[in-house]
Amino acid sequence: MLSPRARAASHRRQRLLDAAAAVVIQKGAVALTLDAVSDAANVSKGGLLYYFDSKNTLLEAVADNLAEQLQLEVEQQAAGGSLAKAYLQVVARMGELPKEQQIYKALTMICTAQPELAARVRARLHAFQADAPSDGLPLEELHLRLVADGLWLADLFGCYAISPEQRSALLEKLGAA
Repeated sequence: MLSPRARAASHRRQRLLDAAAAVVIQKGAVALTLDAVSDAANVSKGGLLYYFDSKNTLLEAVADNLAEQLQLEVEQQAAGGSLAKAYLQVVARMGELPKEQQIYKALTMICTAQPELAARVRARLHAFQADAPSDGLPLEELHLRLVADGLWLADLFGCYAISPEQRSALLEKLGAA
């Protein structure tokens, strides 16, 4: 069990990570600076540097944090069932959230701006492949994951206006409702 001091430090660190993700969602990955994050979190730059000694360290921590949140959400949704169906369900719900809550968009933007972080995210999300046989995913699972990735990108770039009803119909058609 964490001491009250350790809990407070963990809370402050998470607040900084959340502020960094919010900066990326609102202004793009290019706008992610230490000053922008300290302003968004209402802490001094020194307070931010106590937890993250550089912009690169902060970006790595944000990418790790967002990937972990995604992984946990998918695993909870799966509850022992298909990870591919759970992934599609999570992504479908993500697109219905208000822009400021679409934290996984921040993950994509960060990995696009810093391609070396994509390997960190892939390693974290490798758990989604844990149910795959050695010769790859069954075709049905692969289809679900590719649809989820396409939906993610469509939401990220605003390619289509996909209503909640259309999302539900898509999940139902794919057996992921």
